[in-house]
Amino acid sequence: MDNKINFNPYTYTPNSSFNCAQSNMSSPYYGDFNCNYDPNYSYGSNFKGDMYGLVKKYEPAENIAKAGSYGIEQYNKLTEAEKIALRSSIDNPNQIDDILHLTNIVEDNLKQRYPNGFKIVGIGRSPSLMMEILKAKGYDATSCPISNLTNGEYDIAGRYGYLKQLDKQDVSSYNEVLKRLGITAEEIKNSGKPTVFVDYTRTGNSLRSFQDLIARSEIGIDKRLPIEFLSLNKDLMPNKTMADVALIDKYWENLGIKQYSFMPKVDISEIGKAKEILKNFRPTEESCKFLLQIIDVIKTRKI
Repeated sequence: MDNKINFNPYTYTPNSSFNCAQSNMSSPYYGDFNCNYDPNYSYGSNFKGDMYGLVKKYEPAENIAKAGSYGIEQYNKLTEAEKIALRSSIDNPNQIDDILHLTNIVEDNLKQRYPNGFKIVGIGRSPSLMMEILKAKGYDATSCPISNLTNGEYDIAGRYGYLKQLDKQDVSSYNEVLKRLGITAEEIKNSGKPTVFVDYTRTGNSLRSFQDLIARSEIGIDKRLPIEFLSLNKDLMPNKTMADVALIDKYWENLGIKQYSFMPKVDISEIGKAKEILKNFRPTEESCKFLLQIIDVIKTRKI
């Protein structure tokens, strides 16, 4: 009897009568593989527990940002049975394909721009998941918490906004956060490669505001250093198709990607509290699981 079955990890949920250890399993996404199934283990999309204890294991955001291979380290701790559970609990495989597609476009353009290497820093929550994916693919990537940068130039009444009014002490406090994340003038200067700050943009004001913020004397990251400020959706996706534009609108314009952020929201008006906000932040269990599902696809497809 041929025990080979067609197993789709995105839709199939094993039950206690299934012994995949005795079957050769085939998946259109993952190819042929063997697994060890524990009938006492909770599998599938109905799983409610803290699989692999991720929320407990995940460190504060500042430590996640510093550890370039943190997602990979967590993924490598998974047993084969847990990886099967991870695959079978994916709700929307197209979402993973879409996000990886956009990430690959950015990755290709970064490699063309910087053939000798680069460090990439995502500004705020929008690029956070993409930075974690690039880390998983072996790049020097990180994120820094800052939001509502467009308010940094002017307030609603058109007066100079928070960026001009920021207290030196608040800026110095925010600089301590950047230091914890490895984003300092000294590290940039000694890295031997350009540091690229990126964000999703509409007008480009957020990038300009961030550039002005970190150029202040309390931080000292200015144009004398090998730095660039680029738009993810414009500069790093120059030849995007209409389909790509639709995906950008879906995930960034409508802000859906922020639900998987690995950085907290730190409003420009509250940067003096950034250290405390960052220390107390934990990514959601759903974000952790989604990142591991993406890493699993990267590793299995070897992309």
